[in-house]
Amino acid sequence: AVLAHNALLREQQGLHTTVEQRQKDFQHQSKELESCIHLLVQTGASIYSRDVKSNKTVLHYTVQDGNISLLRYFLELNAFKSKDFLNNKAHGNTALHMAAALHRDKNQKEIIQLLLDHGADPSIRNLDNDQPIHMAPSGKAGDQIRHLLKKGRVASAFVSCRRNARS
Repeated sequence: AVLAHNALLREQQGLHTTVEQRQKDFQHQSKELESCIHLLVQTGASIYSRDVKSNKTVLHYTVQDGNISLLRYFLELNAFKSKDFLNNKAHGNTALHMAAALHRDKNQKEIIQLLLDHGADPSIRNLDNDQPIHMAPSGKAGDQIRHLLKKGRVASAFVSCRRNARS
């Protein structure tokens, strides 16, 4: 259901000169697929499941296609439950790595900020020993992404220090 919703959004984004009726059709289909995802979760489907071949979770699939509405939904479902959900790796990359690599995606900054706000760890390294900050594009857009990730790393270190001080 997540993959179908992502495909629909990609198709919609590819049609910049679409007619109004086509837009309405896409919006209707998108809402139906989102409802299907909500229903699946409500009836017991786990957002923590992984794809057997790729080891990706719904979070990875959602982020890789810049699907902001489903990302918000999955993050709300996971609220304060599992940092592992946010920091799981698929082929070595966390969802934050994938978000940092979303070059030219209009939702990239918002996705990164949402992940950081919910506890994604910007210091985790992938199989190539890269942190998410290393995945950011070059240029001005990349500078903004790197700034977000640096702020996130400082905040993450601060929270970690506070936790250790209480222990």
